[in-house]
Amino acid sequence: MELFSSWTGSDFLLFYLMLLGFASVAAWWIPANLRDPGRRGAADDLESVAVLAGGAPRLTDSLLAELYVQGALTQGDKGKLQIAGSAAGASPAGKALLAIDAPVTLADARKVLAVHADRAAARLQRAGLLMRPEAHARLRWLSITPFAALFLLGLYRERAGDAVGEPTGFLIILLVLTVVLAIIRFAKSDPRTAAGIAAVSELRRRNGRFSRAPRPDEAAMAVALFGSGVLVGTPWEPVHAMRQRESDSGGGADGSSDSGSGDGGCGGGGCGGCGG
Repeated sequence: MELFSSWTGSDFLLFYLMLLGFASVAAWWIPANLRDPGRRGAADDLESVAVLAGGAPRLTDSLLAELYVQGALTQGDKGKLQIAGSAAGASPAGKALLAIDAPVTLADARKVLAVHADRAAARLQRAGLLMRPEAHARLRWLSITPFAALFLLGLYRERAGDAVGEPTGFLIILLVLTVVLAIIRFAKSDPRTAAGIAAVSELRRRNGRFSRAPRPDEAAMAVALFGSGVLVGTPWEPVHAMRQRESDSGGGADGSSDSGSGDGGCGGGGCGGCGG
């Protein structure tokens, strides 16, 4: 055991914990400062705003809210939504939802709208508001390099210590923690460019009232920007209740935030999970 041969197990554990703190800071600093700047642009239509703010799941929620407000959807049995008629001026995505020949579940709606979410994501990529998949992949891997380097160092010390009969149980726990943190950082990577994050922040700032008391013509955009939680206490709350029911049961969980705070929740439709 050449490296750290004069260190006690406790000395190395303290050293590792200190490095783990630095690695955690670096793993969140990298995407915050090395992100593709993108191009300043506007995401004005409902589908683009929803995908930029919360990914494919948010697009589904916002379109369901829009159709519910218009009376094309009504509350059904067991937390589902029932198709009640057509909607004047519905978008192609909205028409695809209304073509579902059964009570509408969140899973069915997301499946039907997946192609529309992909198209919206492609538009946002061309506009410079979402990173291209290859650029996002590079950022994700770069973000976890501090954890990877630390894990290799810890694994070397664990193997060397085990070879001479040292107890390494606590170090193994720290190695597992390092892997868990790396997985979280990788999964929560935000696919938006700096311009995309700024665009959503500006839209939320200008339309902050939507999160408190959306009017009927604002409900869909409110959900797109802040999540379906804004519908609580409104006549359109069944849309949020359906999402909450399926998320609680695990059937509609997608890992995205529905609180509308921060920059998380971007997932699916070419827009992977966000968070930094």
